[in-house]
Amino acid sequence: MPSLTMRLTLLSTVLPLTVNLVLTVVSSSARVRSSAPSNMSAASSSPRDDKCQEKSETIHHVRGLTEHMRFGFMETAVKCCRLTAHTPFLARCNDPVRGLWKGVSNKASLLAFALLTSCNPSQRQPADAAKGFTTLMSALHERGQFNGEVLVARQGKVIYRNAFGKANFTTGAELTPETPSDIGSVTKQFTALAIMLLKERNQLGYDDAVSRYIPEFSHSARFNKITLRHLLTHSSGIPDYGDLDIDDSALDQKGLIAMLLKKEGALAEPGQKYKYSNPGYALLAIVVQRVSGQKFATFLENEIFTPLGMSKTFVYDSPAKKSARAAVGYAQFGQTDDGRPTAIPGDGGIYSTVDDLFKWDQALYTEKLVSRSDLGQAFTPGKVRAGTSTYGFGWNISRKYLLFGDKYVWHQGNHAGFRAFIGRRLADRITVILLTNKGNSKRQDINTAIQNILEAKPYVLPKRSSAERLYQAIHESGIQAALQMYGALKNGKTADYDLGESELNLLGYQLLYGDKRASDAIAMFTLNTTEHPKSSNAFDSLGEAYRRNGQRDLAINSYRTAMKLDPSNGHAAAVLKELK
Repeated sequence: MPSLTMRLTLLSTVLPLTVNLVLTVVSSSARVRSSAPSNMSAASSSPRDDKCQEKSETIHHVRGLTEHMRFGFMETAVKCCRLTAHTPFLARCNDPVRGLWKGVSNKASLLAFALLTSCNPSQRQPADAAKGFTTLMSALHERGQFNGEVLVARQGKVIYRNAFGKANFTTGAELTPETPSDIGSVTKQFTALAIMLLKERNQLGYDDAVSRYIPEFSHSARFNKITLRHLLTHSSGIPDYGDLDIDDSALDQKGLIAMLLKKEGALAEPGQKYKYSNPGYALLAIVVQRVSGQKFATFLENEIFTPLGMSKTFVYDSPAKKSARAAVGYAQFGQTDDGRPTAIPGDGGIYSTVDDLFKWDQALYTEKLVSRSDLGQAFTPGKVRAGTSTYGFGWNISRKYLLFGDKYVWHQGNHAGFRAFIGRRLADRITVILLTNKGNSKRQDINTAIQNILEAKPYVLPKRSSAERLYQAIHESGIQAALQMYGALKNGKTADYDLGESELNLLGYQLLYGDKRASDAIAMFTLNTTEHPKSSNAFDSLGEAYRRNGQRDLAINSYRTAMKLDPSNGHAAAVLKELK
């Protein structure tokens, strides 16, 4: 890990602007708190004056730190950092803040300023946070925007845990925080951890070619270049199933390998750029099986689930695995959409609960499973030659919440009617886990609201689904009434509805396949292309509807437009080839 001196050097170029703002805020606070009557003697100074003096001492030391950094005296700056840590003002900060500062020798120097602002009472966890969470989540459930489980934790302690709605709308079974639910692509972090476990046992290496473990690829020039690290970081060049025009629901592992070999001409150069690839993680699960000699599900159970006490977590690879206690999945519009057991796990396939995922979260702060150095790789974006990547080993990585060198890692999941989310602020040890079983849920928006409650800030409720509103209008009054309603929602004063591309696309597919109303689907997809004329996906969907309705020429025109907008649209390219 880089030394503090190295980090100070790197950050010294951006520090002056930041420190001026912080010192202004801290100084202003000190001036406000020191507004005692002028006739008060020094001997009778109040505790508030003492705190002003403490802040003044802190400002003095921080100014010294800033000046040393500005002129390149890094060793002196290090000493100044440590001196700042001993000021009484910082000593009064809450435990998490003091804990962070004690690690200054391996933290970015700008943490000093984060600590100063963390001492502001408005940024501490509000005493009524649990009440705020209940208000938020109850409102979302009443608005039809949340049917699921939620858990919020801070510093290893659960501060909110609840469930809303039905696990099974047919039987009326209620959801609880102990109800297993499909976590979709959140599975990828478990797949990555399995590879990390095998690496620590010297059974494989991150930079080994995948063909070493899947010899079926050994005669392919393209696959021979792909390493396990490429698969872990979504830089393998293997497109996603849709772009390869592959129906993964009908494949087993042998079928997946055979199908990928047939499609190898569509692969990009490994390591060139980040591109999310579900097949890549399915291949990692095959590697785990072949190296360990165990089924993927058995390996995870023996090496992760059981050691961590995740008793309600399992890989759904056979019907017998899912008990009546598990949640049933439902589409956005109410129809059952439960999914089937997976024959190609790794990219998805795990069921879990918010309680079990919290156990997983806590284990990742320790070395119970793998070393800190390997965890560090998991939380570090992969390197690519073109563009940038924000994906490590099974985790998205950003600095969304902490500006001073710390990391926020997260992932979403989406399978059948299930949605999942886990977000972790590593320094503050804040974790948010959401599991739902009724179609699209605004997980990122809900997480943002939860984070705002933690910081005593106002929040905005996520927008409602326009797809659901328009779907109701179609069934009550017809497609023309729904199109008029869309115009009214768009031009109205309220901004309470999400009118985005994904909403219209979702509704179009429900009409096309769920309701078998191709002409209505074409109308909705046409509206989507009008509203989003630069979207390749919108024209791809319209072409699919035309094709299903037997309108070949119109389908070809739509797919051509999709290809023009995005030449890498593998699905459009494959269908055009077939139609010609």
